[in-house]
Amino acid sequence: MKGDSGAFDLLIVFLAAILLTILALPMFRSYTLREHNKMAEAALEDAQARARNWRAMHPGRRLGSLEDLGYPAIALYVTSDGTVRGAANLASVYRISLAYPSAAAEENCGLGGGDPPDYVLIAEPIQTQRIDDRCGRLCIAATGRHGNSGPASVQECWGR
Repeated sequence: MKGDSGAFDLLIVFLAAILLTILALPMFRSYTLREHNKMAEAALEDAQARARNWRAMHPGRRLGSLEDLGYPAIALYVTSDGTVRGAANLASVYRISLAYPSAAAEENCGLGGGDPPDYVLIAEPIQTQRIDDRCGRLCIAATGRHGNSGPASVQECWGR
């Protein structure tokens, strides 16, 4: 009987580890998605501030690309550690781009349109962030309006 209790103890430890994994993994994933979301928000807000400054210095001109704002490329990539780069890598979680949508659509989070159309900054989830089915894309319009393409409210996705 003495040898059997060691196997039973090992089984209990194994079951406890499985239970902790089942409970902790979804909570960790949710936390990670929220943190990546905050990083994309910060990058969008920075680009928005740069765009406002650029427009003040170039009245009447249309912003051409993110390069006009001093970024290294026409698209930016936010990595899982919060770094903003001009090229994608394995740690990239969002792709930020500039668009001039002629009508409000899911691709631009329901923002845009107007005559003439004004810009919308869009953070598209990529790689591991694509599983965020609550917020989806994050967008900020030239007017400062926030939007997202997922079923969650703007308040839930921005500043959560």
